[in-house]
Amino acid sequence: MVDGMMINILPTAMLPSITRALAFCMLSVVVSPLNAAGLPDPTRPPAFIMGAVSIPASKGIAASSSKGLKSTIISGPRRAAIIDGVTVELWAKHGNAQLIEVNEGSVVLLAGKKRRVLTLFPNVKIIQKRY
Repeated sequence: MVDGMMINILPTAMLPSITRALAFCMLSVVVSPLNAAGLPDPTRPPAFIMGAVSIPASKGIAASSSKGLKSTIISGPRRAAIIDGVTVELWAKHGNAQLIEVNEGSVVLLAGKKRRVLTLFPNVKIIQKRY
């Protein structure tokens, strides 16, 4: 206000546009978190690693087959594998076999004198290119 007169900084024609933009921003702040509430966290480890026994069907996540080698765990001194849905530590028993080796893409089980190699991706063959 200058000498009892109000000075209009914005032209009157722009007020409806600004009002709509402010309303849009306010609604976006309220509605945006509601849309993301049902999305799974892509960085969260699978439920069987976290110790959960089953995944509820209401979450919309299809449970995968639990047969075979699913993951290897190599962290500092710890070496383990998830085989048939069960976490097996290095040198521990899995059925009648003992886990004797854990690598990045495979593990070795020993039952008596028979060695069995399980791989993470059994249907994938890695070929090294020569340059």
